[in-house]
Amino acid sequence: MSTRTPDTLQAAADDATAGAERSAASDAAAEVVVAGAGESSATDGGSTDSGSAGDVDGGPGSSGDGAAEPSPVPVDFPVYGLHPSIPGPRWVDFFEGGNVGPVEPDAGSEAVSGLGETGRAPWALWLGQRLADTERGLRVGSMPRLRYERAMCPGGGDPLAEVAFGAAFGLVNLTLPDSSVPRPDGLIESLLAHAEQHARRYEKWKRVTWRVDGMSVRARIWEFAGGWTGFTGDLDDSYVAAIGIGVAADELSLGRVTDPKAYGVDFSVPISLADLGRHRATRPEAWLPPPRRDAFHPEQLALLPEDRPAAE
Repeated sequence: MSTRTPDTLQAAADDATAGAERSAASDAAAEVVVAGAGESSATDGGSTDSGSAGDVDGGPGSSGDGAAEPSPVPVDFPVYGLHPSIPGPRWVDFFEGGNVGPVEPDAGSEAVSGLGETGRAPWALWLGQRLADTERGLRVGSMPRLRYERAMCPGGGDPLAEVAFGAAFGLVNLTLPDSSVPRPDGLIESLLAHAEQHARRYEKWKRVTWRVDGMSVRARIWEFAGGWTGFTGDLDDSYVAAIGIGVAADELSLGRVTDPKAYGVDFSVPISLADLGRHRATRPEAWLPPPRRDAFHPEQLALLPEDRPAAE
């Protein structure tokens, strides 16, 4: 499984939003941007502050030194989000991949690439939405089945275990408090190991029912530190995962995104990490706060190594 670590990605978010105008609110909002194997990476966290105690270098292809931004990438596969009838701000959180070779449309995809034959497409796209006038909301990840399997299981293996780990990793990231809260030594590594351990046992996750485009699908969920994550493998074209804060996991209502402009982007042109950063910097509502911003959750602190004291 991947060696991505939460605070590594949180710290790297600074690089993705460099040069964008920031206010105190937008600093907290700029939580995105993951690139997959072979590209520099950056992603979520409660804020973009870097250098947290407990930062761990690593991640697939990550240089950890603010390397050059990956080239813009197209989105040429089905993307799912919270049902369009549910009000609230929506945004593109981040994408993964972008270096799996020339665009090869999966069966049933509607390829729209501004990069043509030389373009490279992501193997996962994550969207965010908050419920109107609340700090509750979701992240929803879409992974085109064939491309995701080629990227994550090139030599065979269980793609659902990889989906589960991506979802669990995202939950561990999203439930970290603000980066101003000191990271106890060893906690980040323990959280990552905890996520990987549970992902390998995804078959024991709680079973729930979701609705996708009006169709009932089976999903499995894992709850941790005041949030939950889950995924379904029932769709023909995609694996779909979700991370929820303050919303119910059962009977989740999702739908295929037919109007990406509702998320502030245009899928018919390549997505740039820098553009996403600038876009978020102007929308302080375009982020999902952790369940606790000023302290760690007891379930997180319970994973501290026995010889490491908790932060005050």
